[in-house]
Amino acid sequence: MIEQPPPSSDQQQPPPPAQSSSSLPSSSTITTPAAMSGQQIGKSGRIHVSKKAWVVRSLTILAVLGIIAYTIVLSLQMNDWFILASVIFPLHSLTALVVGWIFFKSPATGKAGDDLVTVIIPVYNQNVMIESVIDAVFQSTYKNLEVVAVDDGSKDGTQEILNRLAAKHPALKVVHKKNEGKRKAIASAFYNSKGNFLIFIDSDSIVDRNAIMELLKAFKGDPRVGAVVGHAKVWNADKNALTKCQDVWYDNSFNVRKSAESYFGSVMCCSGCLSGYRREAIADYLPYWTKAKTPIADDREMTSFVISPNKAKEMMAPATKNMMRWMARYDDAEDRSLTGQALLDWKAVYVPTALVYTEVPEKMRMFVKQQKRWKRGTMRVNFFVSAFFWRRNPVMAFLIFYLEFMHTFISPLLITTAFIYEPLMLGNYWVPSLLFASLMLMGLAQGADYKFRDPSSKHWYYKPFENMLAAFVLSWLIFPALWSLRKNDWGTR
Repeated sequence: MIEQPPPSSDQQQPPPPAQSSSSLPSSSTITTPAAMSGQQIGKSGRIHVSKKAWVVRSLTILAVLGIIAYTIVLSLQMNDWFILASVIFPLHSLTALVVGWIFFKSPATGKAGDDLVTVIIPVYNQNVMIESVIDAVFQSTYKNLEVVAVDDGSKDGTQEILNRLAAKHPALKVVHKKNEGKRKAIASAFYNSKGNFLIFIDSDSIVDRNAIMELLKAFKGDPRVGAVVGHAKVWNADKNALTKCQDVWYDNSFNVRKSAESYFGSVMCCSGCLSGYRREAIADYLPYWTKAKTPIADDREMTSFVISPNKAKEMMAPATKNMMRWMARYDDAEDRSLTGQALLDWKAVYVPTALVYTEVPEKMRMFVKQQKRWKRGTMRVNFFVSAFFWRRNPVMAFLIFYLEFMHTFISPLLITTAFIYEPLMLGNYWVPSLLFASLMLMGLAQGADYKFRDPSSKHWYYKPFENMLAAFVLSWLIFPALWSLRKNDWGTR
């Protein structure tokens, strides 16, 4: 159907196969992804690892604490506060590891039920993968679905493919519109939908057949959950060194950082590749999207809106309201903006059994473009969230959110100070060695933990290199991100 938009504990034995998240839908249009998932969820709800892994984890905690303590002592002895600031990164990383390891349990504990679920897929120039994406959705074990695919003025033949798929799948609703950006595409799909639960899927992401069912279990397991995010794996991980680095980054981002945030019900970004929202959690935010003059937005924003407290909505300071309106105008991180909005009233959680495979940039130029766009959107959302996030849990907010936010701005200064100023100007040649060792040790620990959680992992040893890439390349993107803060990008294509 074609429509136009409306007006404007670990256990030693793994759990039964039903708890695994490694199966893909079988379809002639879907090829096997590069990185399958062998991760298992134990009976306790925790991500399963062996006793050997817990020994390594304990040694990792002691080693990182030792480096932090040594750095603090040296900085105080030398009265050098730049050295002291270098503990921010390992402290933040260690906090996320410990919380994710010890406290996180899968929130997919309820019965999925049979509510109507709307799957929203914004599409722009995706003639290669869009058929596989939509076919995978219709092979889901959750059957009461309506799918709304919004073509945002594609010019590569995507329109014709969607029309053909609409004839193939009666539950598929296709909306064709002029190119206005991802935010407007999502808003158009929202107003063409009926489901009480909304599932967002990117047009380059293939969902596992059980993914939607698992997300619904999280919603039904806790009525306070307003936003959920699945477990993303890299579809083209084997392509080259860059995609392998992204593979380990995705694992750490989801299974460490998001699991830590999920324990507090405060996942900061329900990623656009697979996320879900209660309709009432985001309905009040959509008008900001549709009325904004600049066609732009993000998944972090919507989540932030959902998990903020009621009083924060009703009594929001003018500056915060203006920040929300400003944030809603941009497409460069619509998943973060959606998440940010969700944080206003509700909990946002991570569901490791809801698996999705997503395609990542294979060339450095496109990767840097993507990362700059994400960093720009993240800054907007974090400025908005910082106004209220401390109310949820001050200790958690400081260790997981504010430390990271601070680190975003001071990373280039820390790198310059440690590797240029300290050795060349002060003769402290041991400082860059200490920081380098800290980054490598944390990378090895994170990579090894990836292998412990997912024995099928082939790229776990790339994590130290990914840490180097993040420190020496990506951290500097803060400057072009700030310079282009008013720029709008739909995506990386």
